[in-house]
Amino acid sequence: MTTDAQPHSSAALSEAALAFESHQEYEIWSAPRTLTGSLFHYTNGKGLSGILASGKLRLSPYQFTNDLWESQPHYPSFSQRSGTGPGPDLALWDEVDRQLRLHTKVGCLTQDVILPDTVTSPDALRGWAHLALWAHYGAGHEGVCLRFDRDRLVESFLHHSGPESLAFHGPVRYVSSQHGPAIVGIDMEQVAEFGIDAMSLAYAEANKDHLFLRKHIDWNSESEYRLVVLNQSVDYDYVDIRSALTGVVLGQAFPPERLPDLLAALDAYPGIEIQQIRFFNRSLHLLPFEGGVEHCVRPVSEVVWPAARRSGSLAERLQALRSAQTEAEARAAAGALVAEEHAEALEEGIGELARELSSWPGTEVETYPQSRAVPPQEHKASPGVPGEVVHYQRGFMCVVENLPKYSHTLVASAAVQVLDGRRLRLHAVVTTERWLPDGNQITEHWRGRQECPQTQAPQTVSAILNELSSQVRTVRPMFNQARDSVTGDE
Repeated sequence: MTTDAQPHSSAALSEAALAFESHQEYEIWSAPRTLTGSLFHYTNGKGLSGILASGKLRLSPYQFTNDLWESQPHYPSFSQRSGTGPGPDLALWDEVDRQLRLHTKVGCLTQDVILPDTVTSPDALRGWAHLALWAHYGAGHEGVCLRFDRDRLVESFLHHSGPESLAFHGPVRYVSSQHGPAIVGIDMEQVAEFGIDAMSLAYAEANKDHLFLRKHIDWNSESEYRLVVLNQSVDYDYVDIRSALTGVVLGQAFPPERLPDLLAALDAYPGIEIQQIRFFNRSLHLLPFEGGVEHCVRPVSEVVWPAARRSGSLAERLQALRSAQTEAEARAAAGALVAEEHAEALEEGIGELARELSSWPGTEVETYPQSRAVPPQEHKASPGVPGEVVHYQRGFMCVVENLPKYSHTLVASAAVQVLDGRRLRLHAVVTTERWLPDGNQITEHWRGRQECPQTQAPQTVSAILNELSSQVRTVRPMFNQARDSVTGDE
């Protein structure tokens, strides 16, 4: 159901659009967030083949991460008893950093966040809905997004790591800055006693959250969850995913020719759910897989548009359009002042009618700002379009819904238009609507239409509202008879 808008200039409409956009963003920012039990991992075709064939997810060396906070040296603080020896030099700092990068491996996944259905975009934070991750790690949308059961994946990870490894996991926290050393530093005497390698790993264990679960806030859209292991290996590490993989999401541009190989590889993973991304009108949608991959590429239109009715160059026609819009905005603003008190009278009259109708048993009554009473051929035309010039129009309607809803509806509507010469045209209509599976059946029972100068508008508004109320009472028996088949109400 569309509702009437007040007269707006282009700037006002732009402000309204910006306000709605801001409202959507506020909804997402302020809505309660629920973490699901799933984690997602974006990968390209080569990575997918390796993961499915081996049944393992690779943990990459820490030094290959893409945040400067992690790819560049991090220098710890050192301490020692006074007078026990020379203090640390840069070589010791570099060695601690080298030990950490040499023996740390990281698995990067994305958390899955659900927003309430009342939010305009409830899927905005889902693990599969990150455009940047699709672009960077999902081969420009040609890859896939693997879905894992978080608890089973973590269990496999911890079981694999072994007693001689330091293994931990958790969500990444995103912060604007990290000043100062880590909480726990390195004692120089312990370095001499236990060795720089052991002390480096002990330092990492004591500061694991600070070192490995913090990233700059610029990366917060990744909503990352990490598996981190430190051991004596200097190679890649792996986690068995065969018990944890629950689904595969195909990217928007997943190549159809790769589908047979993917389906064959998934034979080793019974019960895996396959879904596919569809991008439409700047939104990602997750759809069930229906056996094939179709790229939604719109064919090039062969329609040859006719020449504009207006003559002149593009620049001249564009200027004429702008002028027409400016003139229409000025007329609408002036027309709103002419119609103001009469539109308020219509709104009040429709409100009174709604209060009367709310006593009907088995119904729900609401009012809306809507110009349904104006027949389509008399609606206000767009600026510059030939035909009758309507400066302004506004209307209201009262909707009586039979309960249960979506069965039978009665609508009483009234509207006012401002024409040239400060003349007003009043409309009113009574309709009923029967909800049917193959399209609703709308019946018009009465329509009223009157024109008058502004000076006679109060009497005309009162007369048309009185007639509208009378006609609603006349239609009530027919409406009740129609809805008796649903509710049995009188």
